[in-house]
Amino acid sequence: MASQTRLFGRYEMNIDAKGRLFFPAKQREKIEGSLLHVTRGLDDCLFAFTDTQWDAFLEKIGTLPIAKARSMERYFVGNSNDAEMDEQGRIKIPAKLREIAGLEKEVTIVGLRERLEIWDTARWNAMNEELSGDEIAAMLEDMNF
Repeated sequence: MASQTRLFGRYEMNIDAKGRLFFPAKQREKIEGSLLHVTRGLDDCLFAFTDTQWDAFLEKIGTLPIAKARSMERYFVGNSNDAEMDEQGRIKIPAKLREIAGLEKEVTIVGLRERLEIWDTARWNAMNEELSGDEIAAMLEDMNF
């Protein structure tokens, strides 16, 4: 498997009425020349993968028996859309995916190692407020950190 670009950071952006989302320069540098694959994510956000990351993700799903893989394929692959970046650094997100994630104007892009998550900013902020340091510390302790 090819080495994967590590994506990280949080960026607050705007999406326009046509569904075009401008990508921050730091993230564009990491994904330049790669088609992005945008799909339904978890927790009411969207996932975005580079070609290499998308292939690795599909490969993992492909190792599962069809009885387990079919729902994931329907959820992720069936809702995916290829998004090519234009010369201004924007991708177009289809209306159905914008609707799924509640994307209207203010959007937060979060880099999480092998994928980007695209959130409605109000949802992102609410989800983050629910996380507690104690809860995360307990998870780390369970992992022997």
